[in-house]
Amino acid sequence: MKKQTKKNHFSPVFANQHWTNEENGWHYKYYYYCPHRKCVVDSHKDKGKTAWGYEFNLYSQELEDKLDTEIENNTAQIYDKLSNEETLNNDERMKWGQFIITQSMRTPSFFKYREELEKSSDVDNSFKEDIIGCQWCEDNKYIASRNWIILEAAEGDFFVRTDNPVYMTGFLHNPNTTIFYPLSPKKCFVACSFIEIQLALIGSKLPFPKQEVLKLEKGNAYKINFDLIKSASTSLIVAKNDNNNVISKMNLELLGAFPQIPYMLSSAENDYAESIKVEQLIQLMSCTDGIEYPEYRDYELKPFYGIEFSIGINPFSVFGVTNQQLKELNPDIEIEIE
Repeated sequence: MKKQTKKNHFSPVFANQHWTNEENGWHYKYYYYCPHRKCVVDSHKDKGKTAWGYEFNLYSQELEDKLDTEIENNTAQIYDKLSNEETLNNDERMKWGQFIITQSMRTPSFFKYREELEKSSDVDNSFKEDIIGCQWCEDNKYIASRNWIILEAAEGDFFVRTDNPVYMTGFLHNPNTTIFYPLSPKKCFVACSFIEIQLALIGSKLPFPKQEVLKLEKGNAYKINFDLIKSASTSLIVAKNDNNNVISKMNLELLGAFPQIPYMLSSAENDYAESIKVEQLIQLMSCTDGIEYPEYRDYELKPFYGIEFSIGINPFSVFGVTNQQLKELNPDIEIEIE
């Protein structure tokens, strides 16, 4: 008889392990919200490679097996390709889209909001069995057909990993939405907002979506981390070598301040429709968590088309422009340009 899996990882070990290594004993630095003390705790006990990103009895064994065979086993190689800056073909892009969408819906945070939404009916958690679509499902195209950028943190900078690993700035079908997914402390996958008007000659095909690498300037990763940390639910990990006073302060003050809105519970194709649906989702979150969240969540990283840097705009910088353009505008000030 096959052994039952009681410890269900909602954030796969093959992805989490990028935040640790043999040198650090395969351990992460760990921050979490303690419901008894009602505050975020800087844990003095590190988490082992498989000891974070799971919840007991979160899935049925059938779903656990499907996540292994249909998602994780097939995506691990694609994950490594993206991390190594290798270009994916169309089949791989669709598989990656399937992974990102499934990952956004397999978390305890998403499940609790879904369960609250269905309280009026006889909830049996069967919705969990439907979180895995097929590789060629229509929704996956909203990931695969966007331009992709792999953001690379500057030297000394890094990305955190939260228990809501997929960070969405809006509904999947809204062209302005941007989707962030840190791959490692040094790299973050981004599915960019759509450029809504694409001109092409009649009868010609639209160009194949781009996949590029962009090295961020010093400090930019912290701006992204700011929203990643706010969007966490109850915990996150940091590579032990990266943990410092700045990130510790951010974690202790911001972790879970406004968790990821469960956009995959609904759909909207433009900002107006989205504003109405978001208000309903935030009310759902407030009711579920017993916290009065603000009616509006401002996403500073929305939209992001991936072309901003080429015209001198850096959406991740507190200055709003690239160092190169700052230097050109202010030749007398000292600015380091890599």
